[in-house]
Amino acid sequence: MKHKNTLAIIVSALLSTGLMSALSGCYGIPKGTTEMITVDQLQLKATSAGIVRANTLKTTYQVRCAVCGFQSEEKTIRTPKPDNTYIVDWLCPNCGHSQIIMIQSFEKK
Repeated sequence: MKHKNTLAIIVSALLSTGLMSALSGCYGIPKGTTEMITVDQLQLKATSAGIVRANTLKTTYQVRCAVCGFQSEEKTIRTPKPDNTYIVDWLCPNCGHSQIIMIQSFEKK
């Protein structure tokens, strides 16, 4: 009998955790940004961030926390060369959630 109660508690905990994740997460990219942008012959793609603006020398991006929705200030980096990727492990100052931010650069075909 104890085995069934334990199993029911575990299943209940897993379901409630999944429900909480679905309700609280995935805020997307900041408003006014884009995931992809074309600059001359470069195509830039952001993952876990949004591109504010870009040119061949500099790219400005913002991050929105996937857990609490906190939106970072704009960050400016050197635009990655073709077939290179800028990667940073971003830590939300509001909730402590860690996100991997990637900005990839491809030659436009």
